[in-house]
Amino acid sequence: MDKMMGNPWFLRIIALALAILLFVSVKSDIENSNMTVTSTSVEVLRDVPVEVYYDDDNSVVTGVPETVTVNIEGPSQQVFSTKVMKDYKVFIDLREVTFGEHRVAFSTENFSDKLKVRIDPVNVDVVIEERVSKEFNVDLDMNESLLAENYIVKSYDMEPKKVIVTGAKSIIDSIGYVKATIVRDKGINKSFEQDASIRVLDSDLNKLDVIVEPKTVQVKVKVEEFSKEVPVVLVPKGVPKEGVKINGLSTDVKNIRLYGPRTVIDKIGQLQVDVDVSKLEDTSSFDLKLVIPDGVTKLSLDKIKIKADVTPAPSVETEEEQAETVSTVEEKSFEKVTIAVKGLPELLVSNFETPTNGIVSVVAKGTPEALENIQLNNVSVYVDAENAEIGEVTLPIQIDGPANIEWRTSASEAKLTIKEA
Repeated sequence: MDKMMGNPWFLRIIALALAILLFVSVKSDIENSNMTVTSTSVEVLRDVPVEVYYDDDNSVVTGVPETVTVNIEGPSQQVFSTKVMKDYKVFIDLREVTFGEHRVAFSTENFSDKLKVRIDPVNVDVVIEERVSKEFNVDLDMNESLLAENYIVKSYDMEPKKVIVTGAKSIIDSIGYVKATIVRDKGINKSFEQDASIRVLDSDLNKLDVIVEPKTVQVKVKVEEFSKEVPVVLVPKGVPKEGVKINGLSTDVKNIRLYGPRTVIDKIGQLQVDVDVSKLEDTSSFDLKLVIPDGVTKLSLDKIKIKADVTPAPSVETEEEQAETVSTVEEKSFEKVTIAVKGLPELLVSNFETPTNGIVSVVAKGTPEALENIQLNNVSVYVDAENAEIGEVTLPIQIDGPANIEWRTSASEAKLTIKEA
């Protein structure tokens, strides 16, 4: 061993082997380092927000997507750093672009020069329009299915009644409805107040992208049970006392409101009030309690005042006086008198079911002097259809004529069919 160590060739061979090993090791490290430095990767950055620069005081921009997809390619270390740091930016600068339609490209910031950056989509079509503001009336938007059965919205009020809507001129021009939307649980059976958000829609009920000021309004909604006004018809009942004559019954209450289920109320055309005339002895006024019809929950009034025009029983007269009294009362008849229909709205028409063709006969009763000048042009025979609804209705036949004449017709009521013109 000592001889080998002392041999110069042996030492030269050992030195050469060590040099070769060192060379191979260093070369391997360099190659590995170069591979690391030069390796590339690709990454997809999704949902990258897009910033838009424009004159937002005077213009509105549409067509710009909220986010885009960015593809980056380059050194792995740069790709990884960009993905983690997220300090990049994608934007469109429209500050020098005029009103109208334009195709523009996206711009980027803070991406390394060593990266290849591609945005999807590459270009986008945008519209730059004049920014305008306009005042609109607000309507109530309430789904009737929210109401309890047999309840309706009687009226509503809101504050403020108008709002300012701001947006692109073309969108403002397309506005069809501005509504305050009621959001509430089902079964509403009483009036309420609440804040309602504003929705702006076009004529096809599509929601529009605009700015509304204020965004909500205070709404007061009056909810009532379903009701309908019908005429009051007085009907004498009973037999007057001997010698007492009932000249007429009247009341200042022409109409009364009935509350209850629609299926019941719709079938009622009038409120018949029975007046017992068997106890009347002379002209008087008295209160009469109203009877609620079957199925109706309540009336707008509990009682009404009745005015009775009564001729008292005559005092004992001689036969000659009685004969003279009887002889001074006569009758005058008018045949084929046409019943007029008053108060019917212009968009409705009516046909008589009974009496046929709306024809009745009229009898006037009074003194010969009073009857002498009575002609048909002094008399108005009619039914009041002001509050009548579409369908079949029954209305009392009424007569306007001289007060000193007692009038009667061949029929007390007329049945009509009312429909749209």
